[in-house]
Amino acid sequence: MKKIYLTLFAITASLTSVLAQTIPTCSLNPTFISSNKIGVYPDSATNFVSGTVGVPYEQNITVKVPKDTVSGPLTVCFNRFELSNPTGITNYNLPPGLNFASSTAALANGTINAAPSLIFPGNANNCGGIYGTPTTAGTWTLSLKVQPYTNVSLLGSCPNSPVVSGGSTTLAGPQLLNYYIIKINAPAGVQEIGKDKMGLYQNQPNPFSSTTDIKFYVEGEDDATISVYNALGSIVYQQTVKTTLGENKITFNASNLSSGTYIYSLKYKNAITTKRMMVVNN
Repeated sequence: MKKIYLTLFAITASLTSVLAQTIPTCSLNPTFISSNKIGVYPDSATNFVSGTVGVPYEQNITVKVPKDTVSGPLTVCFNRFELSNPTGITNYNLPPGLNFASSTAALANGTINAAPSLIFPGNANNCGGIYGTPTTAGTWTLSLKVQPYTNVSLLGSCPNSPVVSGGSTTLAGPQLLNYYIIKINAPAGVQEIGKDKMGLYQNQPNPFSSTTDIKFYVEGEDDATISVYNALGSIVYQQTVKTTLGENKITFNASNLSSGTYIYSLKYKNAITTKRMMVVNN
């Protein structure tokens, strides 16, 4: 029976995003639902899609919990599976900027070990998702705790609609899953600086008339200088900030500048990278 638990929640990562984001609406994978398979799609062999620093990430997940299983002479009915964050692990070891949730409110299970938990009812199909905007490049191995709640059927059959709040953990203890991976790539155009990396994003919005956000990515904590130049090469704005690992942002106010094309640059350690911006003022 342990095998069915591992197969079943081999991913139960209905996972996803930063608090400021709205939980995306998840959907059931029709091919997986119509198959005779149980458990989670994608499976551990397929794994989750890769992401990129600064680019919104979303991984839809479908979960099929069976009605029952047979263990020796016993028919075991599934009430639910609970997914929670293991003790001593930060947010399932998801990449920074990502979280997990389900758009189906009935699956919410409060917070366990400082991270959201979900319930997946027996004999039911549900979905969830990992979402957010990753801030740090790297490969992250998730850590998930899955606890089945079951009961034994004396009649040899299980109800089609189990009591989700019922069942016990006496027939099977929790399973710790530590083999699902999410790879987060550095943003396009990232430059190598020895052991460090940097990247400058296009300002948003662009063109703009008053303020715009200039975001950049670094893999270190050091001083970075943002400079804005006019068409004659004169500096019209300059700011030096102490960076944090991952994505950083400053807001540039151009309300006192004339309309036209400007160059902005990021200087970090011994490297400089530039982009263009367009100011449109009356």
